[in-house]
Amino acid sequence: MRRIFWMMAGLCAAAVGVVLWGPKRSVPVQDLAHRLETAWSDHHTVV
Repeated sequence: MRRIFWMMAGLCAAAVGVVLWGPKRSVPVQDLAHRLETAWSDHHTVV
């Protein structure tokens, strides 16, 4: 009985995760690359 409870809780948590962080929240790779390029150009390191 306890094992079934934990299995159902895990399935519910997975469903909530899919709903909250679904495909429409994904950021395009091009946008991530642009952000990385901007952050790298703003970062000045003196060695």
